[in-house]
Amino acid sequence: MLSQVLTQLAAADPNPTPAPWRVVTMVVYFIGLFGTFGGSLVYVLVVGPVLARPSVAAADRDVLRRRAALTLATIGTWFLIGLYLQLAGKAARVKGAEIPFSEAVLPPKLLAYLMKPAQPGEWMSVGAQAATQYATWAVAAALLILLWRSRLHPRTGRVAGAAYVVAFLAYAVTWLPTDPAAETFDSVLDGVMNHVHVLAVSTWVGGIATLALLAAAHRRLTPDAGAVWGQIWSRFSVVALTAVGCMVVSGSWLAWKYVSSIGDLFTTEFGRLLLLKVSLVSTMVAIGGINEFLLMPRIARARAAGASDSVFRLAVRVFPRLVAVESILGVGVLFVLAFLTGSARAETGSATPVVDSGVITVGLVLIAAVAISLVTTAKISDRLVGAPRAATAADLAGS
Repeated sequence: MLSQVLTQLAAADPNPTPAPWRVVTMVVYFIGLFGTFGGSLVYVLVVGPVLARPSVAAADRDVLRRRAALTLATIGTWFLIGLYLQLAGKAARVKGAEIPFSEAVLPPKLLAYLMKPAQPGEWMSVGAQAATQYATWAVAAALLILLWRSRLHPRTGRVAGAAYVVAFLAYAVTWLPTDPAAETFDSVLDGVMNHVHVLAVSTWVGGIATLALLAAAHRRLTPDAGAVWGQIWSRFSVVALTAVGCMVVSGSWLAWKYVSSIGDLFTTEFGRLLLLKVSLVSTMVAIGGINEFLLMPRIARARAAGASDSVFRLAVRVFPRLVAVESILGVGVLFVLAFLTGSARAETGSATPVVDSGVITVGLVLIAAVAISLVTTAKISDRLVGAPRAATAADLAGS
C-alpha cells in the first residue's frame, strides 16, 4: 500500500504530481484506514477497559460508550466510501491501460479491473488480490457500521475487536506476493517495514483522532469524569509510545531506501516533501511530550489534592484540545503523503541501496536505541505521575 504509493516511478518525471482526484481519494481512504485501525484498537485496549472499571459512574460509562460507538460507526461508513473510491483509483491507474477516474468509478469498469486475468508467473492476479483485500476491508467497515444500532452499544468492545481483526487480515492479503519467484530478501524486508509503518501510524494517528472526537462528549459528563479521562490518557500513552517507536524504526528504513543523502532532503522535490512530513510528525511528537511530561503530572497532582474541578478541566478540556491539534497535523501528514510519489533517488539518479550485514547491524542498533529510549521515557513518566507531591494553590491556579 504505502510502498505502492512511494514506488510510482515515471520515466519522464520521477516524481509525477498526482491528479487532484488522486489526492482526494488517497486522503479519504487513509483517514478511513487509520480510523478503522486506530479507532478500533484504542477502544479495545484503552477506552473499553477503563469504562469497565467499577469506579466509573454509570452515567459517564453510558455517555462515553454511546459516543464511542457512534464515532466508530461514522468511521466505518467513511471507510466504506473511501474503499470504493480508492479501488476505482487503482482501476484508473493500471499501467499501460490508464482510464479517466470518471470512468473508473463506474461498476462495469471496476469489475473489468477486478476480473483481469493473472499474468505469466502470477498465482493470483492483481485485480483478484485487490478484490479479496477490499472485500475483506468492507466486512470490517460493515461491522463498525452496525454500531449505529443502539442495542449493540453494550457490545462495542466485541464489535471493535472483530473489526480490527478482520481489517488486519485484509491488510495481510498484500503480504502474499502475486509473483513469489520475483521476490528477494530486500523486497520482502521492504514490504515488512512498509506494513509496520502503516500499522504504527494508523494506531497512533487514528487513536489520537478517535479520542479527540470522543472527548467532545464532555458536556454530559459528571464532575468525576475527569478521573476517568485521566485514566484513558494514561493508558493510551503506553499504546502511543509503542506505536511511535515502531514508526521511528520503520520510517528510518523508508528514508534510507528513498533518500540517498541528507542533501537530497533540500535539493529534491521528494526530499522537501519528506522533510515537511517529518516536521509535522515531529510537532505531533512534541505535543505528545507536553501531554506526557507536563499535563499528566498536573492531573496526578490535582487528583492527589482532591481537586476534581481541576482534574476535569485538565483531562476533559485542556488535554483534548492539544490532542485535536495533533489530529489536524495528522491530516496534514496525509495530504503530504498523497504527493510523495517516486523517490529522491530517482530524481538524482542514485543507485538502489542494497541490504548487507552492515545495514542489518545498524538497524538492530537503532531498534535497541529506540527500545531503551521508550523504556526510559515510560519510567520517567511513571515517576512523574506515580509519585505526585501535594498540590499547592499555585499548581491548581495554573491549571
